[in-house]
Amino acid sequence: MGATGERALLFEDLERAFAVRDPRFAERLCAYAQQPDPPESAAEDHDPSEPLPRLDPETFTLARLRGALAKWNLAYRSEDERRALREEAWTKLEAAPHPPPRLRLHALIARLDELASEEGGGDPWAREQLVHVIRHVRLGWGVWKGLKQVYKNAEARFDAELFGALAWRFDVGTATPTTGEISGATFAYLKRRAWRFLRQLGLALPELYPHFAVQVLRHYDARTYLYGTWVLPQIWAHQDLIGARSSWITRPPQDLSRRAFDEAWKRSPDPLLRLLEDGQNDAVLDFAVRGLEQDFAETLRSLDVSWLARIGRRPLARLHRFFVARLEASPELHQSTLKEKGLHDVVLGLLKSADAEAARYAVAYATAHAPDLDDAFLLDLAANAPNEEARKLAVARFEARAPQAIGLDRLVEMVRVSALSALAQKKLRDGFRPTEMRAEHYVALRLAGGAGQAFVGKWFEEAKEQPPAAWLVKVAESADLRNMWQRRPIMAELQKRSPREIGIGWIQEALLDARFSSFVQQWLRGGMLKGEDLDVDWLKGLVMRPALRPLALELLGRPAWVAPREVGLGWLLAMSRQADPQLAEFAHRYLLQHFAPADFAADGGLEAGVARLWALTEPSEPEAVRTFAATYLLVHHPELGPQTAEARQLGIEPRLGTEAYPLAKVRPLFDDALPALRRAAVAIGRRELGRWGDAGLPYALASSRFAETRRFGLGALLAIGQDTAPDDGVAPVTPPPIEWLDAARVFALAESKQKATREAAMTLLREHYERIGGATRLGWLMESPERDVRLFAVRLLWDRRGDEFEDAEALRQFLRTVLFGLPPGRMERRGDDALGERPLPASVAKRRLVEVVRDMAVDDAGFARVALPVLEAFMHSEAKGEWQACVAALARIRRAHAEIDTALPPAEAWASAAPAEGNGASKEARA
Repeated sequence: MGATGERALLFEDLERAFAVRDPRFAERLCAYAQQPDPPESAAEDHDPSEPLPRLDPETFTLARLRGALAKWNLAYRSEDERRALREEAWTKLEAAPHPPPRLRLHALIARLDELASEEGGGDPWAREQLVHVIRHVRLGWGVWKGLKQVYKNAEARFDAELFGALAWRFDVGTATPTTGEISGATFAYLKRRAWRFLRQLGLALPELYPHFAVQVLRHYDARTYLYGTWVLPQIWAHQDLIGARSSWITRPPQDLSRRAFDEAWKRSPDPLLRLLEDGQNDAVLDFAVRGLEQDFAETLRSLDVSWLARIGRRPLARLHRFFVARLEASPELHQSTLKEKGLHDVVLGLLKSADAEAARYAVAYATAHAPDLDDAFLLDLAANAPNEEARKLAVARFEARAPQAIGLDRLVEMVRVSALSALAQKKLRDGFRPTEMRAEHYVALRLAGGAGQAFVGKWFEEAKEQPPAAWLVKVAESADLRNMWQRRPIMAELQKRSPREIGIGWIQEALLDARFSSFVQQWLRGGMLKGEDLDVDWLKGLVMRPALRPLALELLGRPAWVAPREVGLGWLLAMSRQADPQLAEFAHRYLLQHFAPADFAADGGLEAGVARLWALTEPSEPEAVRTFAATYLLVHHPELGPQTAEARQLGIEPRLGTEAYPLAKVRPLFDDALPALRRAAVAIGRRELGRWGDAGLPYALASSRFAETRRFGLGALLAIGQDTAPDDGVAPVTPPPIEWLDAARVFALAESKQKATREAAMTLLREHYERIGGATRLGWLMESPERDVRLFAVRLLWDRRGDEFEDAEALRQFLRTVLFGLPPGRMERRGDDALGERPLPASVAKRRLVEVVRDMAVDDAGFARVALPVLEAFMHSEAKGEWQACVAALARIRRAHAEIDTALPPAEAWASAAPAEGNGASKEARA
């Protein structure tokens, strides 16, 4: 589909540039051809911020064109069929709503060609733009159509310039930018076609052949890959390629008679002289030079000096050798006359030539006729001249001069040039002290590589001085240092300087700079900034930067560098309220370790500080703050504190007494929604319960809906009257006195909805029955909605029958009273309102009691004999549910204890006498 972003150039931009004859039109066209194709579902100028329309599946796209023209689709077809398929595919693409706009580039190229032709007036602007396009444009559909037509027109018009440019482009083929849409076979055909044109031209008009050949040769540059070319080797070695199908010749032959149309080249030196001015490849220039030397020696002896100067200035080694040869061959161009003939600077320019002969000639000339070469020229010569003799000339010129004559600026530059480095170092030592340098000199030396860096360090060491830190900073900031490994040595030197010498402001800014941040972090961790040099407010600001937060917290957490009073209670409390756990944890830890309880008060008073701490546990505070306050109070408890992990880890000594933990402050925490606060309340309660002296507190806590609080309350109740409390982390450290036992409250707990609470209450009843028990109260429990409570009451009553009843008949009478008594609403009121009123209807309570008595009787035959008369009597109740429960109970007892007789008839008789509609009791009885 192509790129979806905004395009740098649109086709309409090219049309406007053409209309105004923009000098950079060709560059813009080449850049446009380099862009990816826009999506084919919208116009080229579609707003990239708007969604693209959906491409119609029937649209003929560039991808479908490629498929239609693919080899596999054209294989095994006749030439006419292939032509028809191609024409049909192109027609469909051009008819699409939005074909790739680059396909229209051929029209612009055709208009350039028309203007560049003689019929169009031979427009120089159009010709220049067209040649640029031919040389640089990326070849692909659209452009290719235009260039093919330009080539045909160039052949027809015998346009040597355009033909030469296109023949070169075809010859180098895919070595130049292409889209891959033009096949190698097409390039191969066009190479041969171009050579065929030249060959036919040489046969028909041999006087024109060299001019056309030179126009082709001038475009091969030093970067051109000559292997596989066809037109070029045919020009200079045609006789060696007769009958060949390919060529790998990359240099002209030694025998120039092997070239194509050898006689045509001998007609005039002008094409070869033009090639020397325009050629860009040393092999091509060698072909031209040898042709001139072989066929036009007389012409070479009378060359114009200005023309020679132009040739000598061109940066090509083969031309430099040719230029020197012409000077040496002409007596009129002796070295002593070159300056007056305007060739002085041209010859000195040969000092940088890659040709050894030309460079040696220039060295000899400079030695004899140029004693005052410019320092900048000499420096460039020493640094960049390919020839060693030229570099030695530069060294010798500098060596002969005094350090002050060269100057500090130039000597520093020389240190960076390998050929001059040793000499420059010696002259710097002899003529200057290191403190005479400026910062830019020092930076240049430090960045001059290993030799320069070692020299400047040793130079300062010999002078027993050191460079200012500001210079080191400039070195560190240099763009020439591209990574941390290159900056490491200079940053290590800076680390040895004092922060005030470096600049505290620079250190702070460098911490935020990715180039220096890792180094500065090491400095800060090592204590470079502390005390007055360390800006606490700056550190607090760094805390808000996630990447630097660990460093800032680490520095703030060192009281030797930052006093706790400078960190500030207000800021720490603000951090403890942050949602980020790292900030909250730091604030909590710091407050625990470095702040006494009195520090939490504005006036520094202990009482006010404790009040502030308890205020921080209130529900209005954030969860993290409340948790911290509870932890702080635990750590400073006189008995509990030393046992906490925080106190052991941080070495905290408790600073509060037990009076700081009144029940009024701790009591709300037992029922707090936060588990951490409930656990803190339990931990404090275990040690303070006895001092609080509230006998009702354990009962209230035992009924709590929170497990931690409930366990503590039950533990306290179970420890009542004990000599020592169990070390289970739940029970209070000091057992409550026996006087705390309250029968009404214990019986109320026995009817709790929490199973653990009921079990604890029943344990208390069993252990302290003599103090809080009694048959009447057990009778109340027999009406409990919970089966385990009812069963417990009956069992306990049975186990205590010797204490509560004179004989079995008395126990039987108690059961009879409970079952036959008045409904609960009219029975005697209980002694304490704490038990509350029985919520169950009388019939339900009695039926459940029957079930409990039944279960006890099934388990214990002795109890069965006591309860059996009561059940038999209750079996005659008028209430349907009551007599059915009794019948079922008697049936279960008879089945469990066959030796006990019941009032039930035998199973067979009961079955015949059972009511027709049946009931649950009949099944039990039949059993």
